[in-house]
Amino acid sequence: MGSYVALWLGMIIAAAVNRDWASAYQAMKIAVITGMFVAMWRLALQLGWRRLVVAMSWAIGLVLVSLAVSKVWNPTGQVLIDGPREGSFLAVYGVLWKAGAFFLPVFLADAIETPRAWARSGLMVAACVFLVLIDGSRTGLLLLGATAVGFLAFLVWRGDWGLARRRFRWLGAALALLLLLQLLNTGANLGAGKLWAGGAAAGGASSGVSAAAVEPARVLEGALDRTFETRIGAGDPARVKLLRASLAQVSACLPLGCGFEAMGTDIGTGAWMVVHNAYLAALGDFGVLGLAGMLGFLMAAWLPIRNVLRRGAKDAQVCFTVAAAGSALAYGMALMLNTFTTEMSEWGYLILMLAFAWAPLENA
Repeated sequence: MGSYVALWLGMIIAAAVNRDWASAYQAMKIAVITGMFVAMWRLALQLGWRRLVVAMSWAIGLVLVSLAVSKVWNPTGQVLIDGPREGSFLAVYGVLWKAGAFFLPVFLADAIETPRAWARSGLMVAACVFLVLIDGSRTGLLLLGATAVGFLAFLVWRGDWGLARRRFRWLGAALALLLLLQLLNTGANLGAGKLWAGGAAAGGASSGVSAAAVEPARVLEGALDRTFETRIGAGDPARVKLLRASLAQVSACLPLGCGFEAMGTDIGTGAWMVVHNAYLAALGDFGVLGLAGMLGFLMAAWLPIRNVLRRGAKDAQVCFTVAAAGSALAYGMALMLNTFTTEMSEWGYLILMLAFAWAPLENA
């Protein structure tokens, strides 16, 4: 709550000093988000982890269904496939990966603590990784690696490798289901491409294009490519240019900030683009208080993990607490490579995970 208050005050002061109505409007949105966090936290006190896992499973299922429907129907008219990146009408590429990356830690905790549900756990873990891979987000891919390292480190800290190995049936299921999802998705994409090409050439008798079955070899090759080839090594000169420009601008805006979306530059498109680092943006836009608020959320995500490590408890409650806090921490890491936003589609992940991470502390 202190983090929300600091961020809100930074916005209000920046709005007053710069006479910036955009900052005042963003402060109103943060006030609403704060109220929604309080409501979510109070709900988390009344609900168990089982409810959270079930709700997240339904959410992932909805994302997968929307992806499947997008192969034949696109009501939004947005571009859903752009080279190696893919999205759906419900969550376009650049957005699709977030549910997978931020829900994954909780599903991993459930896989360890509910070994009898190994098939469901395998499907959920596979689905989360699948969504990140087909989106192609480099931020999402980095978070996958960080989640894997954190998961292994937590298992080492628990010191129950013998028990963990006996509970790893879900891992084989996850690998098999991940390949199956990639095969289905690649086959659907190739099939849809042939259908569209066939439709375009329908008037020509000499056209050899048809909606014939896609060759299995091409489907397998495409699925393996989408699984193991990533955009990690592609570099990002646009983000680097934005970061350098904003570092040069920020000192002139201290200590009170220059107003919403003041940090950024033109990267060659003829339009202003804001810096893709929420912490630098908060410092330049809303001053020292804005940065203090954003860093406070990182602290709020770390404190439950620190308390678990200090107490040394190893029950299921602790496993889920670390998973939820770790997911909130992952959100904070993602903000280092993304813009500052006040959209609920973004803050909803943080609200959900922090509420459940702090609920056990309140009940203790």
